[in-house]
Amino acid sequence: MTCSLSVLLLASALAAPLADDAAMELQYTGVFSKGTHTDEGEGLKRFTLYALLQPASNGTRQLAYVLDERGGGGWAWPERFGAVDLDAQWKPTPASPLKLLYDHAGTPTVIGVACPLFFSPKALKPGLDWVDGKESSEVAGTRKVLERDCWQVDVTTTFGHKRSVWVDRKLPVLVSLEERVFIGQGEEHTLRMQLESSKVIEARQLARLQKPWQRLQKLQAELLRGDLEFRPELSEKQLALASKAIADLEKESAETPFAELVSAIGRDVKLQGQRTDELEKLAQRFVGKPTPELKLQGLNRKPFDSAPLKGKILVLHFWEYQGQPLVEPYGQVGYLDFLYGKRKKLGVEAIGIAVDGRLADAQRAGTALRSINKLRSFMNLSYPIAVDDGTLLGKFGDPRRAGAKLPLWVVIGPDGKVAHYRSGFYKINPDEGLQELDAVLIPLIRQRHAAEK
Repeated sequence: MTCSLSVLLLASALAAPLADDAAMELQYTGVFSKGTHTDEGEGLKRFTLYALLQPASNGTRQLAYVLDERGGGGWAWPERFGAVDLDAQWKPTPASPLKLLYDHAGTPTVIGVACPLFFSPKALKPGLDWVDGKESSEVAGTRKVLERDCWQVDVTTTFGHKRSVWVDRKLPVLVSLEERVFIGQGEEHTLRMQLESSKVIEARQLARLQKPWQRLQKLQAELLRGDLEFRPELSEKQLALASKAIADLEKESAETPFAELVSAIGRDVKLQGQRTDELEKLAQRFVGKPTPELKLQGLNRKPFDSAPLKGKILVLHFWEYQGQPLVEPYGQVGYLDFLYGKRKKLGVEAIGIAVDGRLADAQRAGTALRSINKLRSFMNLSYPIAVDDGTLLGKFGDPRRAGAKLPLWVVIGPDGKVAHYRSGFYKINPDEGLQELDAVLIPLIRQRHAAEK
């Protein structure tokens, strides 16, 4: 679920713009929390923003940034940095991609963050106003903020006051911002950020910063992560790319503002590498071996009849089938349902196994079952769903004990042996669906048909 917060990053007609060959560093701190007070309270999130304005090239500038979040959820490292392209008037083209990831009642919610450079259609002056879509902006006057002379710009909508921003009168720099944000069922939140430091960068220091930045950009592009990727897990290919780049990144980023980000990348690469090794060992324990005894319960908590499955190719999908939150990529169960419908006539069966620890507690089992049924109905699944409090998953080597997450995919051949074992989501091409899983099933289908002749 995404909440579009259009923190209006307006651009600015400058009174004294930087020269085209100048560079500047900006550092901000910010707070996002429920309610109108941000010094304490529920769901408190703090963040820092580092931004590097680089010299003009071909008439445009680039603003490199790194966002660091603490509390209330947050992006994985590939989504914590990026760049904003600016046109000759310093306007972001397209709109600024800076965003926080906020855990709102278990649902990742995207919150826009202001681009540090402010744009207005005309030179700011008292009384200037303009309209942008559904928002109206007006220069309310001047004010001293953080020892800087600033313009105060108030933004309103049909629902009333939305935000106030304070912009340096000499540079197109956002000095402070305060905004009302409504998410969920109209719950009011507050976003505040303020400038902690700014300085012009000399050419020699800029070159020192650009080296790790360019390598970070190259790595980010090679990872081919999708837009709004909430999952921190890297594929084997992505992990290999990050592992290859980390040594040079650590060397080049030392004693730069990028060092902390690179350190986080190094830690994550190491942990995910160890996790991958553990999962490979798990797969080796099961692939080619007889399947552990399948004692399944249906959604009615009655024993699941597994006799008709004998001699079939069986796909087991262990996952947290829950109606809330409906977090991507829950849609993969839809692709599984499609694949099941396509291959069922060829001897393939599929069972979704809803893993939920609440099923072991008589007082909470009903809540868990209702949530499972909600997702099943929402996705209109045709394959059967069984339930598991974690006992059956444990027999198949619970990948969570190795630091991984569900789902776990287990394919059982017609001989009753495990043919395929994979933890995590498959990479999806919408036109091809679960192509990797289908590639496992096709040879098993051929073997089964050959044995029947």
